[in-house]
Amino acid sequence: MRYEGEVKRVLMGRIPPGEDLVVGVKTFLAREGVRNGSVSIIGALRNVKMGFYDQKKAAYEDHTIADEVEILHCTGNVSMLDGETFAHLHVMVADREGHAWGGHLFEAEVFVAECIVYEFGGEPLVREKDDLTGLTLWPAIDLKK
Repeated sequence: MRYEGEVKRVLMGRIPPGEDLVVGVKTFLAREGVRNGSVSIIGALRNVKMGFYDQKKAAYEDHTIADEVEILHCTGNVSMLDGETFAHLHVMVADREGHAWGGHLFEAEVFVAECIVYEFGGEPLVREKDDLTGLTLWPAIDLKK
């Protein structure tokens, strides 16, 4: 499957301090009716729980950084999962010594989080269980067509 669309609108906002970033982004998207798009976030966080997907075990290994960190890069996509808006976010953060950490974002306490959402027009992509990877993914592109 291949999706083609245009940017319908651009939304900008700040997730309030103390909120969980993943929950805050999902709440913002749902409130605004965004069902497909792209997300970009900058700011600072605490208590970041992120993960690495072990391809052999077909499971996430997670780790938490309890200290304050700066968001170097946080990006994601928006689609549908089980009938609800789903934000799939990946993050790269730096600690006070400049060491960088990254992975799939599970949760993080917001200190500052400025968020830009690019909403795409058209029907949203719907995530489905992929037996090969064990993940819920967008439908695959048929490269033989």
